[in-house]
Parts: sequence; structure tokens; C-alpha cells
Amino acid sequence: MDAHGRFADMPVEEPYEGLQRRTFDSDGATVSEYTFVAGAHFPLHRHPQEQITLITHGEVELTAAGETVPLAAGDWSVVGPGVEHGIRAGESGARILAIVVPRRREAVTVVE
Repeated sequence: MDAHGRFADMPVEEPYEGLQRRTFDSDGATVSEYTFVAGAHFPLHRHPQEQITLITHGEVELTAAGETVPLAAGDWSVVGPGVEHGIRAGESGARILAIVVPRRREAVTVVE
């Protein structure tokens, strides 16, 4: 194993109000843990990588390509490269794990 760690030990960023992010990069992927307070959201955006999202706590509404679907702890989604998407936490907040492949090297393009 080349590297290991704990999300709880990583620095926290707050890209949007009510949303905390901890991120690390491997050679081939960017892995981020997002913690949302109730109703917080990551706005509609797009990036050239595929994104795999795993819901680890709570409930969210994921909007991708104009379609909104509810997801709860244990659910997952895959959003293709360049597809506009965003996510909003439910009434009890949420935690998700987002895996972006290949590794993100540029900022996302926010469309909201």
C-alpha cells in the first residue's frame, strides 16, 4: 500500500455555505468526502471526468442531465463526463463520497 489516511484528519474546505469537503488525490482519481447540513447544496456544474457518488449518510436529491432522483444512504450514482449535475441534502443533512475519474486537475464549471 502506497498511502493511507483518515478523512477526519484531513483539512476541511467549505466550498459553499453548509457544505464541508475533505479531498485527496491518487494518481488516477480524486476522492472527496462531502458533509452537508440540512438543505445545503452543491450547485449545478460540470467537469470533464466521470463522477461516482456514494451516499453514506442521510438523503439527497441528485440532479443530472435535467433529471432529479432521490438517493439515500447505501445508494450510488454514476454521472458521465461533461454531464451537468448537482446535489441537495435532505432534512437531516447528508454525507457522500465522490470519486472523480480520472483525477481532477481543473476547477468545475458552475452553471447555476
